[in-house]
Amino acid sequence: MRRGREASIRDILVKLRKYSSIAVNLSLYSMAFNDKLAALEVLRIEDAVDELYRSLIAKMIIALRSTAYLPTAVSLLTVYSSIDEITDASADIAGAVLRGYKAHPYITAVACRGEAVGLITSRKSVKTVPARVDVLILKRGEKYEIAPEIDYIDEGDLLVVRGPPDEILQLAKALGEEHYEARCSEGFDALTHLGDPLASNLLRLKSLSFSMLDLAFYSILNDDVEIAEAVIEMESWADKLYHEVLELAHSWSHPGEPLEAVSLFILVKSLEELSDAATRIARVVVNRENPEVIGEALGEGEEAYIRVRASESLKPSTLRDLDFEDRGLIPVAMRSGGDWIAPLTPSHEVRPNDEIILKYYRESVEAGAKVLEEMRQLGFERVRVEKS
Repeated sequence: MRRGREASIRDILVKLRKYSSIAVNLSLYSMAFNDKLAALEVLRIEDAVDELYRSLIAKMIIALRSTAYLPTAVSLLTVYSSIDEITDASADIAGAVLRGYKAHPYITAVACRGEAVGLITSRKSVKTVPARVDVLILKRGEKYEIAPEIDYIDEGDLLVVRGPPDEILQLAKALGEEHYEARCSEGFDALTHLGDPLASNLLRLKSLSFSMLDLAFYSILNDDVEIAEAVIEMESWADKLYHEVLELAHSWSHPGEPLEAVSLFILVKSLEELSDAATRIARVVVNRENPEVIGEALGEGEEAYIRVRASESLKPSTLRDLDFEDRGLIPVAMRSGGDWIAPLTPSHEVRPNDEIILKYYRESVEAGAKVLEEMRQLGFERVRVEKS
């Protein structure tokens, strides 16, 4: 939030984006590890989103003084209603935790794969956080901050963080707390569970839904039609996964207890609602309903995305061979043979005409041009969609 002036509609939308993303990640964490404290934080975020909505409406009443501004009002309300559905879906997951529904082992296995969320209590003070770890919530004493700007971490601070598991573990060790490591290694073997078709499809649905959400927000805050189109294309694949998970549920190899089955169905339905909400946000961009007040809301030092296509001359290569991560690029999803694939592993093969969405950290306005040049050298070109 910008300092020194009253919050604008743009500021409120950026904060709503952060809150909804945090709620989604934290709700999965709370269910996977039966963490009632994390579940209560999700409900706290839902209340904060409702308060921000009231602020948004007040700003709109002041700013939208004639019928000429009605399209802007409609698009803003479309975005907000989608965000409201996202936090409602997250609250449904958190509510299941608070009602005592135990997580099915497949849910815990899914939570321990890919980008993870951790709850850490600091046992010492440190000045830095690993670059790829985001602090979602900071509790210092009795004060809570959501998406805080961190200058240091003090002894006794409670942090909810998101990032690569190894870097969360690195931070936990630096803070004298290895709580996260125990949760992802105790009592089950994630890889064994993920060998079941139901579990592997649940992981794909979770990864795709979460990616769609991040990409939809990025597209509307940056007026990026190419990324918005990708989100809309992903919807049919997410729907397909949703129905496959439901069909497999009657024949899973680890049926679990009745309450575990309830938690799995609540999670699956919530993931489907997330993908639908992300698609509605993306359609605002593609249908050219994106008002000026929303665009260009992200400044320097934020995550950015780019959608690229492999050239006809590209030799089939694995993601590992392409060294994306060594270049500071994280593959988020890939379109191959008409299907969108997520999550991606280093062994996934990229062929001519395959499309990849890559995430990178935009440290300056020149960063995007640098990424594009590196992509050209590797044999990729940016996907372009004609704006109507």
